[in-house]
Amino acid sequence: IERAIEETDVIVIDEVGKMEVEAPSFSDTVKRALESDKPIMLTLHKKSRNPLLQDIRRRDDVRILEVTGLNKDFLPYKILRLLEGV
Repeated sequence: IERAIEETDVIVIDEVGKMEVEAPSFSDTVKRALESDKPIMLTLHKKSRNPLLQDIRRRDDVRILEVTGLNKDFLPYKILRLLEGV
């Protein structure tokens, strides 16, 4: 993630889940990524109530897309369109 913050145009993080947020260094790095000016695509564990994940969900600059059996094949195209609009 740190390298992506410095070297890429888009930051992709898969997945910010229960185990990952237990590591303070991981949480700090995710926060740094969110503070960058770069678009970020990340996956969140839907049911987690971790404060970091709650903060991410509440951000004004976040758009949440839920993956379902019905939309999973269409989502890559939708994500591409969103990133092209950045």
